[in-house]
Amino acid sequence: MIMNSCCLYLCIGIIFGEISCENCNQLQRKLLKANQVNFKLLSSNIKSTIPLQCYSDITDLSVEGIEKILIDMNDESQVGIAKTTIEEILQQIDLIFRQNHPKSIWHGDSLRDFHIGLDLQIKMLETCGNAKMEQVITSPRNLKLQLPRLRVKRHFQKVRDFLKKKKYSLCAWKIVQIEMKQFLERINYYIQRIPSKAIDF
Repeated sequence: MIMNSCCLYLCIGIIFGEISCENCNQLQRKLLKANQVNFKLLSSNIKSTIPLQCYSDITDLSVEGIEKILIDMNDESQVGIAKTTIEEILQQIDLIFRQNHPKSIWHGDSLRDFHIGLDLQIKMLETCGNAKMEQVITSPRNLKLQLPRLRVKRHFQKVRDFLKKKKYSLCAWKIVQIEMKQFLERINYYIQRIPSKAIDF
């Protein structure tokens, strides 16, 4: 397991080096690589099913479904918003795992590596064209484009409220971890759906 973590960490370093010294022509490929590493790190530290003793807590996590947040992200006219939404999701996932999260349920340094991977994806999105998106979003005529980002923030606030209500119990964290894994899985799908010619700007 330690060796696997080291290999994943090395992959993260390689990808980071590429985005630092090259242009953004292959942003889609780099995002996919980084997201796959993050997904593997999270998957290797959680079970794919929720323990029976945790089922009673599932109904208390009454948040919008992932599809409600991501449903329009494969529309070509929504490419810019898709990138902004993905960035916000990654930032929120990063914050979730910094909030009273038990490091003991992660193997070795894999939690640290996970945060590094999330930061890498966020940096990629910020480096490759996010300044243009900020100009669009802050335009008075286009303030409605902020809605997907606000929707993501509301969703994750409910997740944080759920964790707080459950006093950050192990069951609550297991449920949240599985949802975060689903988010990373869907992000991977939507990155692939964004046209290559539109993701570089």
